[in-house]
Amino acid sequence: MDKLFSIIIPSLNQGRFLEDALVSLFSQTGEMDYEVIVVDGGSSDTSFEIIKKYENRLAWWCHEKDNGQSDALNKGFKQARGRFLTWLNADDVMLPGTLERVRRRIQAHDECGKAIDWIVGNMIHMDVQERVLWCARGEGWHDFLFRHAPVRVYGPSAFFAKSLYEKTSGVDLSFRVAMDKDLWLMFKNLGARYVRVDAYFWGFRAHANSKTRGAEYDRIPEHKEENARVNRKNGLVVTFGGIMLQRFWRLFNGCYLLSASDTLRFKGKKITGITINS
Repeated sequence: MDKLFSIIIPSLNQGRFLEDALVSLFSQTGEMDYEVIVVDGGSSDTSFEIIKKYENRLAWWCHEKDNGQSDALNKGFKQARGRFLTWLNADDVMLPGTLERVRRRIQAHDECGKAIDWIVGNMIHMDVQERVLWCARGEGWHDFLFRHAPVRVYGPSAFFAKSLYEKTSGVDLSFRVAMDKDLWLMFKNLGARYVRVDAYFWGFRAHANSKTRGAEYDRIPEHKEENARVNRKNGLVVTFGGIMLQRFWRLFNGCYLLSASDTLRFKGKKITGITINS
């Protein structure tokens, strides 16, 4: 391992947003101990030109047909040289200061002799112009709740050790939208427990062509079916009681209230014009 972080950008015809994603990574402050890998599925738009523009700053890239986002992630993780892995969708952004916050948390645990292998943060939903729509905070790990309800981790807000990832079967190509939830459940079944950093890491851009479409995700039939398959594969039996307990826990620990407060503070403001983690 010769880097602390490897960040994979899977992309297909996201030339409209790809440069924003790259700039959000290359403008991270603090120690520049990371590499960026772009896995483009043979885009027919301006993506190739954007990749070539930044190729001297990329550790590895390709522009070739693949079998979707899950395949692209596997390709990228195979090339990664970082101790910790993450990814950033080509239409999203990494929020300022994210890598430095995660680095400091890793360093603190290393110095105490209690190394961690899974770190997660919070997310911001934004519109096409990168204006805040709403904020989402997550809770800390809770063994009992996550035996009866899904592990709540917001996609690319997660950083995980390559050594942990290599204990899994990799990203499952049969999943189109729930491949991240599948990874989290595989990590859980291996005994991994995440550490949450109470900061916003990921800016999710909601737009007409987005696969998950933000808040609508759980109401789309194909997504519900895929989530059910993920649960069955990993032996998770989601119960109504478990879901309600999880919601109560999020209410009790302030997740809902703090998310609403942050939304009121930042809604309509551009990500680039505010200090979201102050």
